[in-house]
Amino acid sequence: MDELQRLNSNEPTKYNSTNRNDIDYDNNSLSTWEMIKLTACMAGLQFTWTVELAYGSPYLRSLGLTTELIALVWLAGPLSGLLIQPLVGAISDKSTYKLGRRRPFIIVGGFLVCLSMAGIAYSREWAKVYLGMINSKNGDDRDEANKIAVYIAVLAFYCLDFSINAVQASCRALILDIPPLYQQETGNAWAGRMLHIGNVTGYFTGFLDLTALFPMLGDTQLKVLCIVACVIFILSLLITSLSVKEKVFEAIDDDKPWWHTIVYIYKAFRYLPVPIQRICNVQFFAWMGWFPFLFFSTTWVAEIYAQTHPTEDPNDEDFIYKATRAGSFGLLLFSFVSVAAGVIIPLFTPSTDPSRNPFTVYNIYIASHIIFFIIMMTTFFVRTEYHAISVIASVGVPWAIAMWIPFALVGEFVQKENVEAIVENTHVRPIENPDIEHVSSIASSSSSSPLVTPDEQNEEEEEFDAGMMLGVHNMYIVFPQFVISLISSGIFKLFNANSEDVEIGNNDAVGWVLRFGGFMALIAAILSCYLMDLHVYKQA
Repeated sequence: MDELQRLNSNEPTKYNSTNRNDIDYDNNSLSTWEMIKLTACMAGLQFTWTVELAYGSPYLRSLGLTTELIALVWLAGPLSGLLIQPLVGAISDKSTYKLGRRRPFIIVGGFLVCLSMAGIAYSREWAKVYLGMINSKNGDDRDEANKIAVYIAVLAFYCLDFSINAVQASCRALILDIPPLYQQETGNAWAGRMLHIGNVTGYFTGFLDLTALFPMLGDTQLKVLCIVACVIFILSLLITSLSVKEKVFEAIDDDKPWWHTIVYIYKAFRYLPVPIQRICNVQFFAWMGWFPFLFFSTTWVAEIYAQTHPTEDPNDEDFIYKATRAGSFGLLLFSFVSVAAGVIIPLFTPSTDPSRNPFTVYNIYIASHIIFFIIMMTTFFVRTEYHAISVIASVGVPWAIAMWIPFALVGEFVQKENVEAIVENTHVRPIENPDIEHVSSIASSSSSSPLVTPDEQNEEEEEFDAGMMLGVHNMYIVFPQFVISLISSGIFKLFNANSEDVEIGNNDAVGWVLRFGGFMALIAAILSCYLMDLHVYKQA
């Protein structure tokens, strides 16, 4: 049967939980505890991201950077996601290290993350060491040291974003590599839970007075927080790296030139499999909705706060602090809701034929976009900061789904194609593979060329590797960040609103940016209806 027809039919895939004779469940299944250890790295990653996002701009401002320069610093995030994730994914797919394909990149990237965090937190101290003026009290020396500190901090921010993306690409690929096909949904659900736990602990730790609790770690909140983040980050990576047993691969065809990796990435776009392409299309519009929320939700709450306190001076520092703290409190509640939703919602998905259970991942995914659209439309009716905080908190439900289902769908497709990759991949293959004959028989019994013509099979089969697929998928998440930056600027200009006007609540420009994101989510919901159901169900 043609692969495209089979995917759209009701025929279950050979690897779903209803065909238990095809898979040795005792040897392949991961227990809940093993899932937790496998995905622990995601909690440490998200904790580190939270520290950067929460304290990055205030710290750069304290060094004397202007708003325009700070915006250039924050370009490190989308640039690293655009370049590093597909590059690391492509290279790790073909790596033959004794530690495995992913763990070497996790270890090296983790070291660079900690080094970057130290560079950010102690940029002033590093500058004084560089200039040899540790004990200098001269004002001119301090000015010179501050200039060097700016360079060190900016360099450290870029290094942090690039190294975090390298670790994230490797961790995500590892989560796709290890669990079998029928546990991809469960594995990515646990990855989402770990992300939410990292969010909650990051926000909560930031609210604590860490200099009072740990005075021996530093004299500022940022210094102590960076050290705490490094400790949590290292522990989470150690848990994952020491508990996971990766297959070691050997090279088959190693005469490719260095630039073949670039060609490999290009071909991933050129020959992106249809199911993955449709997921990426949904993700593009979904994140056109998410970035307005992530960028401007705190500002929106602050604006509502300003509108409900017209007698207070909007330029007063205490007023700005209260308004911003209201937005931060909304995000804290948002993280708690996302944790609860991430734990509860995956429990409802079917483990057998879903004819009697409508809570399939596809239906839940469509519903999440519609829920996000409805929540964004309620911004029309918000009048107090308490209502605004409730709106921000409720977004935690679709956010939990966004951090789970798309990655599970990509993982299911990659694992399905992994059977043929083991047999036919022309770059690497497992050194130890006692079941190769069984795998070969499974591969030969399935479609010989999924979603491509026979003439293109050899050229495109390499594109099914986990790291490359996740890299391309991430690029569809990054692109909307650039687009939204331009569109939001246009909306602000349309409402004649500069940054100061927005913060003091002179108009509803930020509200319209959020509503624009809601309409983008509605487009994502429509596109989600066309995703290909692989008929893979979690293990009962």
